[in-house]
Amino acid sequence: MAPVDLTSVVNFLAGLGVRSLWDVFRTVLDISLVAYLFYKLFSLIRGTRAVPLINGVIILVVALQVAEALRFYTIQFILENVFIAASVALPIIFQPELRRALEHLGRGRLIKTSFRVDEFGDEERVRMIDQVVRAAEILGRTKTGALIVIERETGLNEFIDSGIKLDALVSAELLVNIFVEKTPLHDGAAVIRQNRVAAAACWLPLAEATVLP
Repeated sequence: MAPVDLTSVVNFLAGLGVRSLWDVFRTVLDISLVAYLFYKLFSLIRGTRAVPLINGVIILVVALQVAEALRFYTIQFILENVFIAASVALPIIFQPELRRALEHLGRGRLIKTSFRVDEFGDEERVRMIDQVVRAAEILGRTKTGALIVIERETGLNEFIDSGIKLDALVSAELLVNIFVEKTPLHDGAAVIRQNRVAAAACWLPLAEATVLP
């Protein structure tokens, strides 16, 4: 193995503006902080409706780069104007996520990290569905209204945050008791994530459709 030329290494670091160990430490710290902030940002928007929107933005960025490379000037012009409009629209679209991020920052929760991993197999899924069906049958017999939302591909974190956190295993008895009239949790929706009732008394947005199917 050829010996390392320390002079070349020093010259390379000097070209990057690194002249001391403090410069090295400062650069590493700077990169680490930026990486951590991006990680927390993605953690906050994960499991929300913002994820499909971000995927759409990424597709538009790639399409713009392809249009520039292939010199499709008309498509490039359209996409550039779309980005100008998006720069105004995105803060409005991501308003719930931005609010959550600021709330986490204000409460000092931005530095907290959760490493919980949930396993949700076919047996748990079948059991969850059976419990929801049983609860619906019981509630139907007593003519008790209920709003039960099951999270699928699109995350529902913003709605879960609007209610009372439960994180309880789904059972027909629990769901029935949630929607008993005049109880603290009956007013609102229960949100089910995987095989657990994530929260109850959650606020849901008004439907945009004026005609029901």
